[in-house]
Amino acid sequence: MTAALNLPEGRAGQALAVGGALLLVAAVWLGVLAPACSWYGGQADELAASRLELAHMRALRDNLPSLRRAVAQSAVQSAGTDILLSGDTDAIAGANLQSDLNDLATQTGTSLDSAESAGAVQIGGLRRVDESVSLTATWPVLVAYLAAIDAARPRMMVDDLSVSTNSAPDVRQDVTLQANFTVSAFRAGTAP
Repeated sequence: MTAALNLPEGRAGQALAVGGALLLVAAVWLGVLAPACSWYGGQADELAASRLELAHMRALRDNLPSLRRAVAQSAVQSAGTDILLSGDTDAIAGANLQSDLNDLATQTGTSLDSAESAGAVQIGGLRRVDESVSLTATWPVLVAYLAAIDAARPRMMVDDLSVSTNSAPDVRQDVTLQANFTVSAFRAGTAP
């Protein structure tokens, strides 16, 4: 037979019972309840952060069209002095383009035979203004003129270039060439 356990009785027994109960409550708190409360608090923080991010993203989505318009307008306005033709109408912009082309011709040692407006086309928030140009020059002067157009401000583009000569090429002298082409540049705006 086994020997009987002798547990304290009276005040000592009560203190042992209360101490055991407190030890059991502390073990349950530290082992189960504290980690569960910590996990729940972390999940609540993540949920609050996700809700805040969602509200921010919705506000950005709602403002996106107006922000795009503002950026496009700002880009066109800031680029206007450097890249775009000046002028509120196609006629004024075309005259400015023609003046710029004449200045470039003078700088490269030639002159234009003719330059006339070839119209304007709406492309997005810009107007493309075209000038038909005719020029008689030697090969080096023509190349210098085209290079000057390429480097010019406002930006210009050459299209439909055709070059011809009326004489047989002679390697001993520069041959005079007849060049016809279209020069295009852009101005801000939508009205003709």
